[in-house]
Amino acid sequence: MTELEELRYFEHQCLEMAEQSALPDARRALNILARNYANAAELIERRAQSANTALAQLFRCLRL
Repeated sequence: MTELEELRYFEHQCLEMAEQSALPDARRALNILARNYANAAELIERRAQSANTALAQLFRCLRL
C-alpha cells in the first residue's frame, strides 16, 4: 500500500467511525482527523503531479 493509499484508507476509516459514534465530540474529532488525512493526501497528489511535470519537461529537453 502506498502512502497515498494509506492516507485515503485512514480518512475513510475516520469518516466511518465518526458516522457510527454517538458522542458529538468524538464525531467532531474524527471528522477533523479525516479532513487532515484528506489534506495530506491532496498534498502528496500535488507533489506527484509536480514531479511528473518536471520529469516530462526534462525528457523533452533531453530529446532536443
